[in-house]
Amino acid sequence: MHSADNSTGVTRILGSVVALLAFYNIPEASADLVLYRVPGLSSVVALQGTTTVNQGGSVTYKHPEFGTLYFDIKDAKIHRVPTTSAVFYRRMRIAEGDADKLMDTARWALRNGLLKQHYEAVDKALEANPQHPDALRVHDLKRRIETPLADSSQQEREMRALVGRPDMKIRTSKHFILMHDTSDKPTAHKKTSRSEQRLELLELVYESFMLRFFSHGVDLDIPEERLKVVLFSEHRDYLQFATQLNPTLQSASGFWDGHNNTSVFYDHATTDDFKVLQGISDQLQAMKESAKKLKRNERPAFKVGDRIIELKDLARMADTIDLLVGIERENLDIEVVSHEATHQMAGNTGLFPRDVVVPSWVHEGLATYFETPDDAAWSGIGAVNTDRLNLYRALERDRVHSNIDFIVGDQIFDTAATLMGTLHGYGQAWALTHFLMERHFKEFITFYRRIGEMPPDVLISPQVLTDLFSESFGTDRRSLDNEWRAYMRSLKTDLELILEEE
Repeated sequence: MHSADNSTGVTRILGSVVALLAFYNIPEASADLVLYRVPGLSSVVALQGTTTVNQGGSVTYKHPEFGTLYFDIKDAKIHRVPTTSAVFYRRMRIAEGDADKLMDTARWALRNGLLKQHYEAVDKALEANPQHPDALRVHDLKRRIETPLADSSQQEREMRALVGRPDMKIRTSKHFILMHDTSDKPTAHKKTSRSEQRLELLELVYESFMLRFFSHGVDLDIPEERLKVVLFSEHRDYLQFATQLNPTLQSASGFWDGHNNTSVFYDHATTDDFKVLQGISDQLQAMKESAKKLKRNERPAFKVGDRIIELKDLARMADTIDLLVGIERENLDIEVVSHEATHQMAGNTGLFPRDVVVPSWVHEGLATYFETPDDAAWSGIGAVNTDRLNLYRALERDRVHSNIDFIVGDQIFDTAATLMGTLHGYGQAWALTHFLMERHFKEFITFYRRIGEMPPDVLISPQVLTDLFSESFGTDRRSLDNEWRAYMRSLKTDLELILEEE
């Protein structure tokens, strides 16, 4: 049973609001990324979207899904950042006529969540070389995964017996069957319902997972039936179900139960912590609306914390926090769903056989490699996850625990006695997996295969794990360690890359 940790939820939204970054002056007229100083707070948040600088010194900011903000030009610095689509087509022009470079561009698109563009580059690679092996493999995979699956009535019966909730509804997609009790109405910011959005994300992760391996020459089993997923509308119902299965799931944000081969989630807006955040946001909105009704000379200043702020600034702070709460809710859902879907895919494609006790760092490292959300959208495979990167960096100088053999032998999880220790385990597992997937993919797949060949239902000792790793990567740990740390120093978040240019 594998679960997503629930530690970064509300902490991340509060961190977005109160993180201490520098204050900047305004440059150009329009851009894609805004560093915005929230009125009434000594903090700056990063917002992605489109901006228009208006006459009089105000700025109109539009988020792709969560609405519009208005703020003073003095409170923000706007950066012109090329979109991933623009970068993709520039790479395509450079690679034109070269099948190998076009396939590299296809893989780049996949890593950046551009599935449509991935296939576009593969088609161009086949035009340049109709016999290109990886392009042919991807072309064949697409055909195979588009083949309709059989009736899912058996899976539905299994899910109803497991959950015991006859009132829950069933919705299916190409590769998933979802049991849920969420509303069928479109959500506030989209034209589809919560269940439709979850199935869309699951399908995106499914296809991207398969392509990540097939496009690099690794064939996996293609599931012959739909994968089972349960989505609870309320956190309390999820919690009751989860703890009945296993009391250790008390703090899990979601999990994949390999025994029942079912992933289980809930709507993050229904946790107690998120309700508190939403309550704060609603209070600020109510204060803003009440003040608007007063005559101009009656409008008071407001005390927020130890600060006195005017109505204009209160309105902007209220709208900013409302937007951040919405983005964070979506980010958490995306992160947890993609994380657990990766566990489920690994267990259903033969990558990690379900009857083998796969080490936690292997399972969690792969899941965190696929999980990263970005401003209420899934950012693709292997994107830099700010939370995981910071956790890695916090432990990097501790060479006892930030140590390849300590991670590979799974002691990084086995010896974690606290929640923070477990979180550091996730950070180190993510970092090592990221490095090996990007720089030593073939050797890493060999290591995965060797684990899959282990006897079923037997806990693999640290020494055996270390030996398997050495068989795949060699015994020169110092060189590998040096390469790993140099690689990790080169990883930067999008915001860090922008600030480096200042």
